[in-house]
Amino acid sequence: MNTKALAYGVLIGGVVGAAAALLTAPSSGKELRNQLKESKGEWIRIAQDLKEDAIDIKNSVAKVSKEGKEIIKELAGDVKMAVEEWQKEIEPNISAMQEEMREIQNTISQLEQKLQENKSTV
Repeated sequence: MNTKALAYGVLIGGVVGAAAALLTAPSSGKELRNQLKESKGEWIRIAQDLKEDAIDIKNSVAKVSKEGKEIIKELAGDVKMAVEEWQKEIEPNISAMQEEMREIQNTISQLEQKLQENKSTV
């Protein structure tokens, strides 16, 4: 979400809401102008507070984003290292399994030959 757009939305929404409330209030034009003059400082303060809050949110999002990137890089490095270690650990087993497969294939070939010889003699 765009922090700047959010801050502007809150600010504009607040201004429009306050203006609508003031304009619909049952008071004369002179009273309304006096109220607007009196509340001008408060509106400026609210706008400044919103601006500061938006800047704080922006900085927080940037910080969290940066930290997230660093954590992901660390995690990726850890996963890569774990996979490499696992590959090293299973490497001797792979050789043993390949040898076992060759022996099984030889046994199957021998059994097929015997079956062929038995069929030929029968």
